[in-house]
Amino acid sequence: MAKPPVEITTRLSMAEAADVFRRAMRVSWWNENITGAGTTFEEPSGSVFDTVAEDRPDFAVMALLGGRGAEIQKSAVHMYMWDRGAHREIMLGVGRNLGSFGIKANRKIRRYVDGLAELDPSMEHSGI
Repeated sequence: MAKPPVEITTRLSMAEAADVFRRAMRVSWWNENITGAGTTFEEPSGSVFDTVAEDRPDFAVMALLGGRGAEIQKSAVHMYMWDRGAHREIMLGVGRNLGSFGIKANRKIRRYVDGLAELDPSMEHSGI
């Protein structure tokens, strides 16, 4: 059974929420530069049916969490964000390859939620 997505509501701007995401998904300098287990950011591939979705996200990104060069060990955190005027709605999900348990991705999501809470004490979330 798939884990439900993490849903977040925040008053931070889209740029602020995206910047916290970028920082939260990064790994240590050692892992990034020495072991090759860095994080890369990509636009998530979607479905051809996404173009007819009634409520498409205003911003989407996928953080690929390194597996030290082994594709089978990589996991990903998908972020989808909607600008609702006075607040932003964010949905996070974990994608993982066969040899990955998603443990690193779940830790990174927790780090992201904690980072948002520091900047926006009124932030609400569910799914963790």
